[in-house]
Amino acid sequence: MQVLGYIAVQPDWPIDVTNAQNKVEGEHKFWVSAYAPSEPSLHTSVRATADALLVDDARIEASLVSSRQLHLSSPSLSIPRCVYTAPSRTVACTQIARGTGVRAFDVTQPGGLIVAGGDDGALDVYETHGTHRVRLEGHIGDITSCVFFPSGQVVLSGATDMQIKIWSACDGTNPVTLVGHTGAITDLCIIGVGKRVVSAAKDGCVKVWECGTSSCLHTYEVSVDAVNAIWYDESALVAACEDGRVVVIDPAEQVVKAVFGKKGEPPMRSVAYDARNRLVIGGRADGVVCVWDMDNPDDMKLLFRRGNASVSVIRLVSQSTEPRICVGTEDGQLYTAALSDPVTVIEDFVAFDVNPISQIRITPSASRPHIWAAAQDSRVCMF
Repeated sequence: MQVLGYIAVQPDWPIDVTNAQNKVEGEHKFWVSAYAPSEPSLHTSVRATADALLVDDARIEASLVSSRQLHLSSPSLSIPRCVYTAPSRTVACTQIARGTGVRAFDVTQPGGLIVAGGDDGALDVYETHGTHRVRLEGHIGDITSCVFFPSGQVVLSGATDMQIKIWSACDGTNPVTLVGHTGAITDLCIIGVGKRVVSAAKDGCVKVWECGTSSCLHTYEVSVDAVNAIWYDESALVAACEDGRVVVIDPAEQVVKAVFGKKGEPPMRSVAYDARNRLVIGGRADGVVCVWDMDNPDDMKLLFRRGNASVSVIRLVSQSTEPRICVGTEDGQLYTAALSDPVTVIEDFVAFDVNPISQIRITPSASRPHIWAAAQDSRVCMF
C-alpha cells in the first residue's frame, strides 16, 4: 500500500498574505504542519512579507503562486511540492444553523443554484452568488442527501426520517414523497432525465423508484448492514457497504455482477465508478482508497492512504487515460489525485480546517472543472 505524506496549512492563510502585500501593520503569520509516514509530525509557522514567504523551519519550503495559491513541499520528509488553493467563491448558507453545518448539498450544472441541508430537517435553495431563494420544509430528520434533477428546477432529498422527497426549487412545494425504506436514507442518484431515481439506506437496501407513480420498481437487498453511498452509471449501479464490500449491480439485468472487498474489512464509506477506464474506486473508514479493475474483482490496481481519517466522499474529476479523483475526508482534507502508479496528489483545496467533508460536486467550466465542497460548517466553497 502506498502511504502519502502531506502538508496541512491554516485555512485563512490568504488573509495574512494579502495583508502583507498591502503592507498592513503587524506580523502576518500562518501555521503549516507536515505529516510523513513513520516520522514525527512537524509543526511550524510561515511569515508572509510583501514579496516572499519565510518558513520558520527549513524542512518545509513555501512559495507564493498567487493571492489564492501557494506551493508547499518538504524534500527532507519526501513530501513533493503540491499546489494549495483557497476558494474562489464562498456561499454562506446562513439559514443552516452553524452548529449543525451543511450535511448535504448539490449545485446545478454548470452552477447557478445551490441546495443545502443540515440537521434541522429543512433544505435551502440559494443562488451561487449567495441570495437565498426558498426554503424546503417537510422532513422530520437530519438531511443526509440532496440532488438537483437535470432541469435544475426540481430537488430530490433524503433524510434520517427514512423518506425521500421531490421539491420545486422555485416555490418550495413537495408534490411527491417516496416511502419504503426502513432505515435512514444515506445517498441518492437520478437516472437520466429524472423519470427514475435510486436510493440507498441504512436498512442495507438500494431501491429504484418511478417518480411519476411514486412507486418502487425494484429493491436490491445488498447487505445486512448499511449501504453508505451509491454511484449510478447506465452500465453499473455501485454500492459502498458498511460490511466492507463494494457491490456492483447490472441495472439492465437487475442482478449483482461483481463484489469487491470482503465482509469484515473496514467499512466502505464512499464510492465512484470510472466507466471509461472500468475502474471501481472505494473509500474506507480507515482512510484507505481502493481501486479495482471492474472486470477482475481480484485485481487490486491501486491501494493508498493519506492519513487515517475516513474517506467520506470520492468524485471523478476526469476520465482520461490518467483518471483523476477528488477525495474528501473526515478530518477536512480535500484534494485531487491522479490514479497513476504511484498515485500523485495534484492539488490541495484549503478551507475547512478539520471539519469533516460532507459532500463534493464537480461542475464544468471553460478552463478546468470547478470543485464545490462543503463541510460541517455553514459554507459551500468553490475552487
